[in-house]
Amino acid sequence: MFEELPYYVVGLISFVVLVFASWCVGEGGEVLGKKYDASIIGGLVIAWLNTAPEAIFFITALESSNPRFAVGAVSGSSVVVCTIALGACLYIGTNARKSGSIVLQPQVKRQCMILGMSLSVTLATALFGFQMLCGVAGVLFYIGFIINSLQTRIPDGEKEDDVELGMGEEEDEHEEDVPTYKGVLFLAAGGLLIFGFSKPFISSVVEAASSLKVNPVLLAFFLAPIASEMPEILESVSLSRKGSSQNINIAYSNLVGGTITKTTLLTGILSLYGVSRGFVWESPSFSVSLILLVICASATAGIGYFFPKQRSWHALLLVGLFIVTGIIEYTTNSSFEEHTAEHIQMEQVMT
Repeated sequence: MFEELPYYVVGLISFVVLVFASWCVGEGGEVLGKKYDASIIGGLVIAWLNTAPEAIFFITALESSNPRFAVGAVSGSSVVVCTIALGACLYIGTNARKSGSIVLQPQVKRQCMILGMSLSVTLATALFGFQMLCGVAGVLFYIGFIINSLQTRIPDGEKEDDVELGMGEEEDEHEEDVPTYKGVLFLAAGGLLIFGFSKPFISSVVEAASSLKVNPVLLAFFLAPIASEMPEILESVSLSRKGSSQNINIAYSNLVGGTITKTTLLTGILSLYGVSRGFVWESPSFSVSLILLVICASATAGIGYFFPKQRSWHALLLVGLFIVTGIIEYTTNSSFEEHTAEHIQMEQVMT
């Protein structure tokens, strides 16, 4: 329905709709988060909805036999989520609270531990390239993560409010109890809008970058992932700005759960596609991209699991890590792009 419209109009319309969709997901997550475990709602439902744009871009790249864009997308999106999105979540969330810190629930900390463990799949892929074993391991690890998350429940005595956690935050005791079905409707509406409008938004960003003659490496690692992760970033910011411990835990769990999806399932699918389609592992480009993913995801897992409280300086650390990671990624792939162009020209001359 957008074929006749200019790409910048499509981008604007899609952006507005995605903002509204993110608000719907945030409202639905807040409603259900008061009734169920944050790691269930954030780590699975919301994370899957917000990972949908990235998954669409990822599968589209693989189906079009463009593994380089797929690697850049999964790596870039994970780096953005683990640094910029999580940094915004921590910075806004901690500054919205009188204590200046947050405490993650045990189930969310467990997710951070699982994220750290899942990086073995990503690291193995970075070191050994497209391998059937890595692909199967990634898919099986994700299935195990799903089963573990579904079995996780917070006993009534452990679901402490902010006062019991020592935060000293005052919350409205007379807050209206919203029915569960409204939360489900919010999530369903937001999910449908994300699935329907994320692809046009990503396509408009790609066309804009192409019209401006942007380096394709910059497109794969930066522009497309940022565009595809916009709902996830906006939704996490929306939850964190409320300052509620439960909402911040949902936002954190959302980001970690989405990253686990990429470090296991999407990385596994990448290897399976690589083996079945006979894709060539481009080194050092692919290896560096995935290793940078491992570094940023390790920082996210470490901050969540090892620190008893998360503070605003953790957010600044993550933003700094993004800057360093971006420089390394661009430098590595920029020189690789030039080398590839020279290699193609030499082959053309020889033939």
